Parts: sequence; C-alpha cells; structure tokens
Amino acid sequence: MPRLALIVEPGATPSSVTLTLDMVGIAQRYPEAAACRLDVFSQHGGPVSLSSRVTVETELLPERLDGYAAVIVPGFFAEDLPALVESLATHWPPVIARLRALPAETLVAASCYGTFVLGESGLLDGGDATTTWWLADAFRQRYPAVRLDAGPAVVDNGRCLTAGAMTAHANLCLQVLRRLFGAALARAVAGIMLIDGLRVSQRPFMSVRRQFDDRLVQQAADWLARHAATALTTSALAEALHVSYRTLHRRFRAAVGMPPLAYLQELRVEQAKALLEATSKGFDEIVAAVGYSDAPAFRRLFQRQVGLSPAQYRAWWRRAE
Repeated sequence: MPRLALIVEPGATPSSVTLTLDMVGIAQRYPEAAACRLDVFSQHGGPVSLSSRVTVETELLPERLDGYAAVIVPGFFAEDLPALVESLATHWPPVIARLRALPAETLVAASCYGTFVLGESGLLDGGDATTTWWLADAFRQRYPAVRLDAGPAVVDNGRCLTAGAMTAHANLCLQVLRRLFGAALARAVAGIMLIDGLRVSQRPFMSVRRQFDDRLVQQAADWLARHAATALTTSALAEALHVSYRTLHRRFRAAVGMPPLAYLQELRVEQAKALLEATSKGFDEIVAAVGYSDAPAFRRLFQRQVGLSPAQYRAWWRRAE
C-alpha cells in the first residue's frame, strides 16, 4: 500500500500538519487506505515545535524518499519575504536535495510558503502551479520557468500538487487522497471533515497591495486610492506628483507589476467588494460609487479579478458570515 511522507520543520503551520494527520487517519478507516502509512519526518528528528502549544513527534529524515508514493511539504511561517528567502537558502537545502532526487512517479505536494520549497527544487519548472496569493509576484520573479496562477486554491499538474494559503491545505490533502485512493474515498473524507470541495479559488479572498518601498510609488498608490471614485487620467496623476508619467509608469510597473491605471481598476474592484459586503446597494449604484460609468464592463472586470460575479460574491460573503 502507498506510504506517505510528511516533512515537518520548526515553524510549520499547526493547522496544515494536524489536517494532514487527521485526514490520513480518517482515510485509514476505509478499506482502500486501511494499510496506508504516514511517516512524519524532520531534518533532525524528535519533537518539533509548531507553536508555543503544539509539538509533533518526528523521525529523522532519511537520505532518500524513494519508497514513498507521495511527499507532502506543509505550509510554514516566515516573518516577511527576506526571511523566507533566507530560510530557503539556509534551512531547506537538505529537503530540497531529497525532493530533486525523488523518482518521477512520486507525487509531491506543498501548500502556502511550502510551495517555495518546491519551486527551489525545480520540480515545478515547465508546469502549472499556485501559491499563497500575497506572494504571487515574488514567486513569479524567483521561478520564471513555472506557469503560476495564484487564483486556484489547488493546482494539480500531474507530478506536483500546489495549494494556496493556509486552509487550502485541506483541499491539497483531499487531492492527494483522490490521486492515491480514488474519488469515492476523497469524498468520504471530505464529508466527515466538512471540507467544501467547491472552494476552488483564492480570488475572492485577494486584496489589493497598499504598501510599497518606493516612495514615489507609495505616493501614487495613496493618491489613486483617495481619488478612485472620480474620473482620472494619467496626466492628472503625474501632475499631482510633480513627475513625468513616463518615469512614474516605469517605477510603478517595476514595484507593482502593473501600470497605474490597471492598479486603479483593482482598487475600484476592492471598493466594490466592500460595498457588496457591507451594504444593500444595487450593482448600478455601486458601479457609480467606485467611479465607473459602464456597468457591463465593470461586471466583466469584477468577475475576471474576483472569480465570481458581483451577485455571487455578495451571496458567498453572506454565507461566510
């Protein structure tokens, strides 16, 4: 029967570790997975502290993981992007080396910041992947050979499974179980865990980035946020900041990954989400309130960015309350 390896290091999110243990434990109650074994490893073995109150016992990570049907890297915490990059360079190389040495038939799964470990291994190169949505730009820059789409909660590219932020790890585990033991068992585990298998996207949770290191870009972002509900032009933005639009466009695109007017569209969608959540305003009212005059065009923009229509988003938000 398939054996699974869970690699746990200090700082791993307790929820992703315990979700894996719970879901595999439930799967083992069914004949299809009764003989399945889950081994929990860390680089040094012994107890690994996940938080001040949660510790998990681990075995010493073996030199090779050839005998495992699937290897799972849970999400972990990092204070910021520089801390994550430093961790990848100083702490994770032994794990990355073992991932690179895996046989081609081994399923590899990672969630949240763990997807960066998988990115470092090169196993994602040339394939589709997702990651935690707020680090999507950093992921793209670091791993340009990966076809990243931060919208889906889980991406299965055949060899590798990747998941987005935090609780998407539950959907990742479901997909591992589905791949190894079949859809019927995955549905049974989802039913017992009350996991919503329909939650396939991170897009409704995404928010617009508002903090930037470049002072000019920060001023531009703040100005756009203050004036988002009015008709704006690129010349008006440049004039307000006393800079040429060419300079602003270059620096804004380098820092944000998009031109200022595209960022303005994201701000307007964000404002529309807030109005859909907090008010009973009709859609046409909301369109006018965020500075748009073409309701059908804004509806298309909203659906493209959020992954839901405005009506679906309002219904989804109220169901989540």
